[in-house]
Amino acid sequence: MAKKKAVWKSPAAEAAARSPVEDIRKVLCDFAKGRHPALKDLDKAFEILSKQLDRIETVDDPKIQLELLAWFLNSDALLSEVEEEDEFYDLFADACAFFTDIAKDFEEKSYIVDLVHDLAVNNSGEDGRAAIFLSLNEFLDTEMSHKLMESIFETVDSNELENEDAVLSAVRDMADGLGDPEFYEKASYKQDPDRSNATLLDVANAYYTAGNVTETQRLLAEVKDPGLEDEEEFLDISVACLHKLGKMEDAIKTAEILYEKFPKEFHLARLCQIIPAGRKESLLNDHEKYRIGNGISATYIDLLISLDEYPRLKNYLNTYEKELAGIDAETMQRFFERLETAGQTELAKMIKDWTVEEPETIEEEE
Repeated sequence: MAKKKAVWKSPAAEAAARSPVEDIRKVLCDFAKGRHPALKDLDKAFEILSKQLDRIETVDDPKIQLELLAWFLNSDALLSEVEEEDEFYDLFADACAFFTDIAKDFEEKSYIVDLVHDLAVNNSGEDGRAAIFLSLNEFLDTEMSHKLMESIFETVDSNELENEDAVLSAVRDMADGLGDPEFYEKASYKQDPDRSNATLLDVANAYYTAGNVTETQRLLAEVKDPGLEDEEEFLDISVACLHKLGKMEDAIKTAEILYEKFPKEFHLARLCQIIPAGRKESLLNDHEKYRIGNGISATYIDLLISLDEYPRLKNYLNTYEKELAGIDAETMQRFFERLETAGQTELAKMIKDWTVEEPETIEEEE
């Protein structure tokens, strides 16, 4: 029998024979499957992926665009190699926004369900595709979203997935975005069948956020001997429930315990919102004197703005005025905007005057 003649296939020739869509798909598949040579050079990888995202915009068929964007998002495992503030995160955020915009008007919703199911089942555990899961309600109705989550549960139950935890985290994101604590609870218990205190409190918070105080209390009752790791969150959710139910005396007592054990501005804010005005004044005095210590506190400034304590804020800023230059510009801008909105132009001007692009280290005078 005659031997087959060996034919050398030129990569360049193969690339030339592919259509633009086939070429985009090939590049993105190689990235998603971890075999693209540019993965060894992240600068090159960013350049190539940015180019593919631009090329997807030129594709006329929205169904093909969605497919290609799904391949793009399936390459987010490379985010494990970069810093959180890296430009790669913006690139994947753009891809998620692009996918969502197309999906909103795309009529073949079953196709979108299949794509999102694939994104969830292949979830890398990185954040590149999470925005899709959190935004289901923008392009799927409740019924289809529930069917999608159930189908993912079926896939998890019928397969031994190496990335099972990441897959269930995807469902938790979906349920979180939908404000659906029942599915959030189901996914959480699949991740943690032993129902640790941390999981129970996480689920309790989901029910409270959804406005279901009864179910929140059910879960709080299941928490066993909350210790140092769990006590703060347990007390915090308890205060919120008691306040919502109008049990003010119990809410105040629990809020006081929470603040004494964990003297943070956030807990002080909650306490100040439910106690008489006279006690609030005393609490704020003591917090400034004994809790903050010397030096300016950005979180305390936030607290005073939230409580509309502008005369106190003015005194505080006057005391530590020079130290304002040590607070980062983004935080200072937030203070400025909040004070402007509240009509506190004098305080807003003081913040503006002390805002610097690069925070300074303020040395104490000898």
